[in-house]
Formats: sequence, structure tokens, C-alpha cells
Amino acid sequence: MAAPYTDQIIFPERVLIDRPELANRRFPGWAGSVLVISVENQGVCAWGVPLGNDNPEILIGGEIQHRAGWVRGTERYCYDTAAFVAARKWDASCLSQGPLLQAQAAELDAGTLSVLRQQCEQRPTTTGWPGHTVHRWERLGAKIMLWDSRGQCDWWVSATDLTALHAVAEFVHPLSDLGSSLWSNDPDGIALLRRVRARD
Repeated sequence: MAAPYTDQIIFPERVLIDRPELANRRFPGWAGSVLVISVENQGVCAWGVPLGNDNPEILIGGEIQHRAGWVRGTERYCYDTAAFVAARKWDASCLSQGPLLQAQAAELDAGTLSVLRQQCEQRPTTTGWPGHTVHRWERLGAKIMLWDSRGQCDWWVSATDLTALHAVAEFVHPLSDLGSSLWSNDPDGIALLRRVRARD
């Protein structure tokens, strides 16, 4: 679970309970106690399971993102531990496949989101970090991850082979401002993007 973002795993090696009476809570504003699962590698936020709650949702607390910007608070990161593990495993797979295409693009617009919903398979969505919403999509053997934030959207696009990556690069190229913002630091990725742009 820690691999994608080098988080500090707390549980099960150590049992750390974030309680309402603590002055400097990891889950500010949450009415009950929370079992801390992991902490972001710079301590910005933490993930945990609320205790005494029949719904095993995963919370995120600390400095988290909302559509209005960064706030100090607590919200649901995802519905349960299975979704948490699935999202982290998916992220690890997306970020470790090469070559990786990336973009720090314009804020996600409704038209782009509509195209992705209609033409891709949606995977678990999480909220609060590193964007206010993290969207995960699959298309033609490729993975597309979006860190949706106020003012910008970070894109991560990867696939198991260059043919699949080329196909998905052509698919995303007209979306948002990816025609100019998509990049790669891998020689194969750079060459692939040149071929895609040459068709314009």
C-alpha cells in the first residue's frame, strides 16, 4: 500500500489511535476515535478507520483538498478497506508502467470528464489527496489517472506496451490542453508523443 507514494505505514506494526481529546489531531473535526493506518510521507495527512462505526470507510485527515482549496479537516477517502487497497494497488501499477506520460494540465472541465466517462472504464475514485478527487480510468489496456485539483489537473497515462500507450495517447491528446501539456521523460515516451503530434 505504501509503494505508490512512499507513505509511512502505521498499522498493523503499531496501533495508533487518534482520539477526540488530543490537541493536535490527525483527523481534525472527527467526533470519534480513528485507528491510524498510514501517514503521508511528509506528514501532511493520514488515513484511518473510524472506531465504533459499522461502516468500515477509510477517512483522510489533516491538510486535505476540497474543491475550494486546501483545508485542515477530515473526510471520507473511500468507502471501505477493499477500495483503499484496490486504489493503492492500481496507482502502483499505473505509476510503475513505462514509459509514463504526464501533464500538469488545465483544471478538469465537464466536457473532458464526460468523454472519459463515456469511453473509458472507471476504477475506484478517492477524495481529499493529492487532488480533491482522484479519478482512475482504463482504456484499451492503458491506465489514466487524474489528480483533479483547484486550478489544475495532473494526468498520469501508462500502459503495458507501446502499442496500447500510443492508442491511448491519441485518445487523450485532443482533451483539455493535453495537446501542449502532455510530456514524458522517457525516450520512448518522447518519441511516441512526437508521432502523435505530427498527425495534427
